[in-house]
Amino acid sequence: MTFDEDLKRLYARALVSIARADGHIDADEGERLRERLDSRCNLDVADVLLEPSLHPDDLASSLQGGPFRGTAVRPDEVARLLVEDGLYIALAKGHITEEEGGRLWRYATALGLSEDELRRLTGRWIP
Repeated sequence: MTFDEDLKRLYARALVSIARADGHIDADEGERLRERLDSRCNLDVADVLLEPSLHPDDLASSLQGGPFRGTAVRPDEVARLLVEDGLYIALAKGHITEEEGGRLWRYATALGLSEDELRRLTGRWIP
């Protein structure tokens, strides 16, 4: 999936928001975050860490096409990537905190994933 420049930054801000939901990003999480931001968005994590938090509804509304603008990706596709990447990053410390899980849930549902789809996606990572 190819992101345009605006979506790259929004996606990166969403990942940072998920990773810091519990109040901090430890070294292992930081390394995985750096890796994902580089591979998916070609962005430096240091630049994104300084940006304001992104609310899930703001990400969802930015992906809605209008009569004069479209988007190359569907919100549910972005949600699936966020779930995969968010879990990958959070599990660097061996578990997902309640805060991280809740934040991930809010992004996924704001982007249109059903509860069943989210459970299916997380089931790959969390038995």
